[in-house]
Amino acid sequence: MARPLLLLLLVGGFGVTHLEFVCETVAVGNNLARGGKSSRSSSYSSVDESQAAIDGDRNTSYKSGSCSHNDFEMGSWWKVDLQELHQIAAVTVVNRQDCCGERLWGAEVRIGNSPDNSNPVCGTIANGTTNPVVTLCCCGMEGRYVSVVIPTRKEYLTLCEVEVYAAAPTPESGHGCW
Repeated sequence: MARPLLLLLLVGGFGVTHLEFVCETVAVGNNLARGGKSSRSSSYSSVDESQAAIDGDRNTSYKSGSCSHNDFEMGSWWKVDLQELHQIAAVTVVNRQDCCGERLWGAEVRIGNSPDNSNPVCGTIANGTTNPVVTLCCCGMEGRYVSVVIPTRKEYLTLCEVEVYAAAPTPESGHGCW
């Protein structure tokens, strides 16, 4: 199982501008998203490439064919149906790097049992994030559906990979975060 480690980073050098919580996942279990079925709110091209975000390829160039890309729209979303209920330790999102990485700023990762993307928020991709790989700790949130939603603005949604890792229960906490 994936075992998350929560780190606190001070961002901004001597004049600390903000704190970021980062979750590193040691992937010792399976990426649950690989066995799921994905869907999205729209398609940028005529090809349905929603499954490209869970193909196991972390290539960050849209032209590689390994990224899902929605059209420019309000409330753009992508989701994976894990086919059964899981306790989720962490979700990793791989952003596009050939351009436009800022499009994911403010995107919410949601986990729950509702197929309509109204599930609780595990975490939000921070504005200003330049790292192409962002892992959010979800600390055992339960759900069948994991979605990435840009809720507050009209935007393209491009995801080069989404990985979902189950919580490994610990005797002390009963869930996968410590």
